[in-house]
Amino acid sequence: MVQFISLIIMLPLIVFWLWMFRDMINNDYLPDNPAAPLTWPPSSKYNWTLAFIFLSIFAAAFYYVLEYRKRH
Repeated sequence: MVQFISLIIMLPLIVFWLWMFRDMINNDYLPDNPAAPLTWPPSSKYNWTLAFIFLSIFAAAFYYVLEYRKRH
């Protein structure tokens, strides 16, 4: 039962992370500069990608608040 409850909690978070990561990769308004130093909040696709990998769901929520809502 505990595994089922944790699956119900984790599945929407994983779907949300994938949705925001896909949108970030396809966002042409983010500059793509891999030589840029790490900044916060992230300003390039390289920095956003690192944030998504290391901060996972928190970076996805941050991306949603800063970038996704402005465009939609």
